[in-house]
Amino acid sequence: MPTLVVTDIHDAPSASRCLSARCARLQPVKRLSLAALSDAPGLSGAALHDHLFRQDGMARAVGALRDVDVTGWIGLGYSAGGTALWRAVQQGAPLSHLFCVSSTRLRSEGPIAIPHRVFFGAEDPARPNDAWVRQVPKRATVFDGAAHDYYLDTASRAVRETERRILSDLSDPSTLPNHAK
Repeated sequence: MPTLVVTDIHDAPSASRCLSARCARLQPVKRLSLAALSDAPGLSGAALHDHLFRQDGMARAVGALRDVDVTGWIGLGYSAGGTALWRAVQQGAPLSHLFCVSSTRLRSEGPIAIPHRVFFGAEDPARPNDAWVRQVPKRATVFDGAAHDYYLDTASRAVRETERRILSDLSDPSTLPNHAK
């Protein structure tokens, strides 16, 4: 299934380290950076974070994502990239599924209607609290011993389990409960 990947504020993970690189089911891939989506191609790291969350960068990124023809595509977002995709879905982006990896800013977001799963490292101090994890996402996975950037270590148990759960969810969408919120 075609997959739209939105990277984190460091434009990570690289294409070769992305979960989509080892999952044939997630091909072909369109990869977008938050810097380009937010009209700030020269920014990264803390400067891009500031642009996204203290200025209008996130609104620009979400608007750009709404303009991409992604009807029926899978969304895969890393950190702030997942937040941008989530907000785009809230505003009508027609993705079929969404997977957000370490998207800690989701802690301020409400539910979305499409099948989705969020992944967090238990050692990430910015991850949403347990009440949000139980109430908002349809499916959530928190990995013991994993930090915010666990997705950069392609050999880790958490990355392998993230891959497995994405593929499982795509194979059996009926296992995604339908929350009435």
